[in-house]
Amino acid sequence: KLSKPTTQENNSGNKNMTMAGSRRCYGTPHRARGSFVPPYLLLLTLLSLLSIIPLADSRLHTANASSQCSLTEQEFTNDPAIQTMDFDLGYGPQEFHAYVQPDVSEFYREPSGSRTRKNPIHKGWAAKFVNMSTQRIRLFWDPADGRGGSPMSIMGPFNSAGTASFPGHQFYITLANDENVVLARFVMKPPQAVYYYDAITVDGDADATQSNLDALTHDQFESYQEHVDSRAFAKQYFEFTGREYLAIYPRNAPSHKIWRADHFDQEHWVTTRETHFVSVPKDEELGGVEKVGSQRVLKDGEPRLLQQYRNPEPMLNMTLKVLSCAPRAFEIDNFLSETEVNHILYLATGMNLHRSSTAGDSTRDAQRDSTKSTRTSQNTWVYREKDTIVDTIYRRAADLLRIDEALLRPRSAEEYPHMSSSRSLAEALQLVHYDPGQEYTAHHDFGYADFSRKDQPARFATLLLYLNEGMEGGETEFPRWQNAETRKGLLATPKIGKAVLFYSQLPDGNMDDWSHHAALPVRVGEKWLMNLWVWDPEYT
Repeated sequence: KLSKPTTQENNSGNKNMTMAGSRRCYGTPHRARGSFVPPYLLLLTLLSLLSIIPLADSRLHTANASSQCSLTEQEFTNDPAIQTMDFDLGYGPQEFHAYVQPDVSEFYREPSGSRTRKNPIHKGWAAKFVNMSTQRIRLFWDPADGRGGSPMSIMGPFNSAGTASFPGHQFYITLANDENVVLARFVMKPPQAVYYYDAITVDGDADATQSNLDALTHDQFESYQEHVDSRAFAKQYFEFTGREYLAIYPRNAPSHKIWRADHFDQEHWVTTRETHFVSVPKDEELGGVEKVGSQRVLKDGEPRLLQQYRNPEPMLNMTLKVLSCAPRAFEIDNFLSETEVNHILYLATGMNLHRSSTAGDSTRDAQRDSTKSTRTSQNTWVYREKDTIVDTIYRRAADLLRIDEALLRPRSAEEYPHMSSSRSLAEALQLVHYDPGQEYTAHHDFGYADFSRKDQPARFATLLLYLNEGMEGGETEFPRWQNAETRKGLLATPKIGKAVLFYSQLPDGNMDDWSHHAALPVRVGEKWLMNLWVWDPEYT
């Protein structure tokens, strides 16, 4: 812990008394053993009891009651990969429920140690940069060939930024308002993923360090102390798990459920009343979704919206098949019907790439094509409120993710009143089109929240929806999936109506660096893909 004088002036000039080394703590409260209990843990426990901050093992966000699945609540909660980690930040011994990746042999349902993990060909990983200073700074990628650097992002005081990088890549930071003043340089050296610009601590000079600490305001000191604690925690977390801690400690475990991925080809099932559309309703029936908030809740026993245009079966059964255990990735065949695929493409582009085999649809499609011009933009956004079919896709996705559909739309004041915002946790559907030669190189979907958000909102899950097939190339690749058979990436091949689900967060709240993924180049033909991103704990 750092030493701060017990008396300091606040911004108004008044003198406040503070405990040396005092700090705030947000997020998951962890048990401290022994007689000493840090004051911030007592505060957090009180807040948790008041439901202001959920406990780490809580699962507040659950699916609609009519939707059933193959896992019990206990099976979701009691993840076998979670282990108790002892750590100490100088406040006394504490415990953290950490995700520890199982031995790769277990992914094959074999005894631990019977197989050896293959090192992936792809050498990239997440690189995070932390600004432990009171200044606004700018991050540059350095080509290291004498040319000027490429600006990446601006970081405010105590904020962070990141990118995907490779061994040997170089970066540097400058003052935000003066790019000629280089403050620090970094060379990427695996396995280190987090790099700190610490302008306060001067190595080997305690007096200079104390002088810098004395110059901080109370809030600045507490912010700096939080980063010091997080850095110390991350070191112990790496020693225990073998992974870099990409969040800022402490961060809550996800409030959403995460499907288990214990072994390859493991299957889960989930039912939904949001059955497939098999024919397209008339435009005047579809319309836009006008009801708001809790007016949109469909009670059990009520017919689904525009039920007469759907498959007559009362339930749709969705099967999730494990493609990868680390990262956790699943494929779901027939998540969308061909009618729904056609409709989405029509909404976004005015095009019908596929013709439905349902009687009467071909004429209807031809009429629609004649009434709307074609757009060929690289990506288009489709909002849930666009019409009933899009709304149905969100409701179906909510059941698949075991989340209340209310969380994937703007909510009324009485719906989840403990949350700081009534905003949807899901982004609009993003339609992406790839021509031959186009690709999206390996990247992560998660980002790093503003330091002021102690709950650290970030993308939690990605649902990829494939809208066409038959192209050469265009696979979704997970280049760093953990396996014992190949160094090559895992490929998910596009198929009409298929979905691929993967998580950007681990069950302990850390970001999953293995969730690195890419859209490989299309060699022949074209590719249409829809992304649905869901955040945890909130969307900012």
